[in-house]
Amino acid sequence: MSETTGLQQLTERPDARQLSEQPGLRQRGPRRRPLLGRSALALSAFIALTTLAELIEIPGLSYSLMLGTWGLGILVGLCLLTLLSLAVALHSYRADQAGRARMTPGTRLRVATAALLVLATAVTGGIGTAQLSYVTAQGTDVDILALTGIGQAGSAPDLEPVVLNDTETGQLLRAGIWYPRDVDGQRLTAQEVRAAHPDGVPVIVLIHGGGWSNGNRLNPMTRGQADWFARQGYLAVALDYPLSTTDQPTWQLAESRTACGLAWVGAHATEHGGDARRLALVGDSAGGHLALNLTYRQALGTLPTYPTDCGGQVPDIGAVLTEYPIADPVGFHDNPDLVMGPFVSERAERYTGGAPAEVPERYEAIDPVRLLRQVADAGQAAGLPPTLIVAGERDHVVPVGGARALDALLSEVGTEHETHIVPFTDHVFDLNPGSAVSQMWRDRALAILKETGLGV
Repeated sequence: MSETTGLQQLTERPDARQLSEQPGLRQRGPRRRPLLGRSALALSAFIALTTLAELIEIPGLSYSLMLGTWGLGILVGLCLLTLLSLAVALHSYRADQAGRARMTPGTRLRVATAALLVLATAVTGGIGTAQLSYVTAQGTDVDILALTGIGQAGSAPDLEPVVLNDTETGQLLRAGIWYPRDVDGQRLTAQEVRAAHPDGVPVIVLIHGGGWSNGNRLNPMTRGQADWFARQGYLAVALDYPLSTTDQPTWQLAESRTACGLAWVGAHATEHGGDARRLALVGDSAGGHLALNLTYRQALGTLPTYPTDCGGQVPDIGAVLTEYPIADPVGFHDNPDLVMGPFVSERAERYTGGAPAEVPERYEAIDPVRLLRQVADAGQAAGLPPTLIVAGERDHVVPVGGARALDALLSEVGTEHETHIVPFTDHVFDLNPGSAVSQMWRDRALAILKETGLGV
């Protein structure tokens, strides 16, 4: 074959584009990019819809407000995703020979993805700003690092003694004890506490939530707050109480055994460096309900009976500090939320043994607002310990109407109290105990304790 013929064959060889146009031949190259682009668009659309649900009620999605406890971390993550998507979108434009910007394939998908992420970032940032504005307006100096949740989970209790082997429920009830910490966060021994405070330090007793049917002294919210109180110099004690089951309603036993735990604290606080004569109750959700009820029953002189194994008398309650408490058991049962409603109704029925229409007298017996009215009718409302209530305006688990009703009655009867209904805030805002709303609750709790003579 001559040199001229070989050169001609080379120049006539079809290029890749010609090959791709021939039937039966498949073009090689990236084939997954369209799928990747559509997946990114779908994910960003879901993120945008979820953040919009923080503004507009969307069943099944509006619970994203609960993630607001890690708002700073989520916002930073969204900002990074948004910047990356914007960079990819801008890179999709190419200049033609005339210098004009031309879109490459997939540009519209990338631009739409970036726009949705910008929207999500803006909404999340706006909601975070609204929460921070409310919190700082209450005088709270926000710890930015704590907002991330770093170092906020709290340590395990230093001791977990048995309070009661409850033969009636078959449940073993323990207490978690956190000793006071020094300025460096190191645990103090009972001897070291008594050396610095001969009369002992005030005691904070924490009662966990969980719809009366799950959880214990080690709940994340309880543990985080107990550890924080210990770092403020308090002796913190978290109590178990018997959990309800489908076969055993505990609407009476839960209060009885929580009173038992308080009596145990009164009998044993001194050996741990505490002074049970200066005691405050802390409770979240169902724990807040129990804390309120025991406070009012103590004022009425109708505390429930408990086994003699628990110790002596229940100490006087000097303050009651609650987070999103169940202040209206009927309203809790009748929660209208399409997703959470059936779940919480089942918890209420498990606790009481039936629906409000079936056992109305039980719901009346455990209603904090009704008990407070009885205290007021007995002329004891002004002598009640100061009360703190912090709840989310958008609580999907415990309807905020109960907290509003309790606040209104506390104002009417002249009981010292402080209530905060925080905008764009849901249940368990202290799942990250360092969240902005949790920091405000801590700040106000500490102020009330000091004003009441329960400061360290």
